Amino acid sequence: MTIFSGIFSNTVLIILAFLILILLIYLFSSFEKGNLDEYRQGSEYEFAKLSQGLTAYKDIGNKDDPAIIVIHGATLPSEGFIGFCSGLSAKGYRVICYDQYGRGYSDRPITNYNMQLYTEQLRELLDFLDIKDAILYGSSMGAPIAINFSNNYSERILAIGLQVPLVHSNSKVLDLIKIPIVGNLFLRTFGIPFAKNRAEQWARENQGQEEFINRYITQLSLPGTEYSLLSSIRNIANKDFLPDYKIFSESNIPIHIAYASDDDEIDPKTVNEVLKLIPDADTFVFTGGHGGGGVIVNKLINLFSDFISKKLN
Repeated sequence: MTIFSGIFSNTVLIILAFLILILLIYLFSSFEKGNLDEYRQGSEYEFAKLSQGLTAYKDIGNKDDPAIIVIHGATLPSEGFIGFCSGLSAKGYRVICYDQYGRGYSDRPITNYNMQLYTEQLRELLDFLDIKDAILYGSSMGAPIAINFSNNYSERILAIGLQVPLVHSNSKVLDLIKIPIVGNLFLRTFGIPFAKNRAEQWARENQGQEEFINRYITQLSLPGTEYSLLSSIRNIANKDFLPDYKIFSESNIPIHIAYASDDDEIDPKTVNEVLKLIPDADTFVFTGGHGGGGVIVNKLINLFSDFISKKLN
């Protein structure tokens, strides 16, 4: 009995030491630095003071034109969609490009980054801008935000556009990130560095693109960003939103869906599940992976503006 007690005690001590080691590595490996106020300087963004903090946005186009709200994905902030927003504006629309809480130039409140937070941020922003009716365009994680907002406020939505929409994921990495402490350490030491390294590989065709990449990498290190990413991954990224798409399918809101047949981040099969629910959806299939839309921006602009014109005029 004494021998077994000794083995058990040693095992407990080893496990405890291992956990303490992980905790110490996590505590001393923080990469966050910088100041959000300083980062905002020269951004040319406007700011709406909402219930959870400042929301950064760009209001492009004539305020009397129909409003399109562009909702970005998990890591790429609205600045990555400025070309898309400007192109839509040239087609005769008022386009709002905004940063979700925890991304880009917006505040990073310490709260649960869940669907309620994002849909309420969008509602408050529309109220702040006095936009009664809107067209939503959601990319990646922005897609279920658009769908959930439409389900809750259908009377305010004229049409929906989705690009590489998140439906549901069975990612083992996302499951790992959901584990307390272990997930924190994994995101800090592998996840965010991976996002930064991937951005370093993006095309730098001109000075403007070079500056954007540098700003994108910088915003990933601003205090509060890691917390917001971790919380949104745990509360949204690994959820099954197919039931929400099912609810949306029962509405009469026109919808356009563009997705990549070779997407390695969002399984095209999950998008096809949505298309089975919404067989009348206007669709466009492209290649180039999850970020392939960035190469065919003008094509996507023309397709979506033509879709809106046909459905709303």
